[in-house]
Amino acid sequence: MLASVEQLVMLLLSDATQIFSINRLRSTLRANIASVRLWLRWLERMHFCFRISPHPGRLERTLRHAPKFYLRDWSAIKDSQRRFENLVACALLRWCDFAADWQQRRLTLHYVRDKEKRQADFLLTLDKKPFLLVGTTIEESGRVGDLRYFSERLGRVPAVQVSSSRRSPGEENGVKLLPAPAFLAAIP
Repeated sequence: MLASVEQLVMLLLSDATQIFSINRLRSTLRANIASVRLWLRWLERMHFCFRISPHPGRLERTLRHAPKFYLRDWSAIKDSQRRFENLVACALLRWCDFAADWQQRRLTLHYVRDKEKRQADFLLTLDKKPFLLVGTTIEESGRVGDLRYFSERLGRVPAVQVSSSRRSPGEENGVKLLPAPAFLAAIP
């Protein structure tokens, strides 16, 4: 069992920020599904990782069940884009925890992806209503079209593209483009 949990940790390290299929994990680890779910819950309770589920709203053709896992310590992720996305996920999760602890508001973190592979890395909902879409990129600007698409379908929810290489704020097609330091500093 310990070897399987170690293998699961290695899979989480290599596939962090990706959509996880529990069935694929079960097959890779050669374990039953209940064991894999138990091991994932243990790792979450030990604050090794956390999961973000897809937005449960009524958008057409979106994924509804497959979670994405993120690491609490993103420094072990080798791919720079995924490491940056994981860093932003941790900051947004901290914001959700802050809102729950101090403001008595229900701020939750989700992602949105449809079957055409359009994706918003993060969707914050406030009291179960879409509040803010966030995309991440290590380039000047990333998948702005995807953010705009989901913003329109969710009722003109504000959308922000956070970039690790951008030097100054901007806007493209109704999506705010922000440098990472400015965005991260604004999170309570």
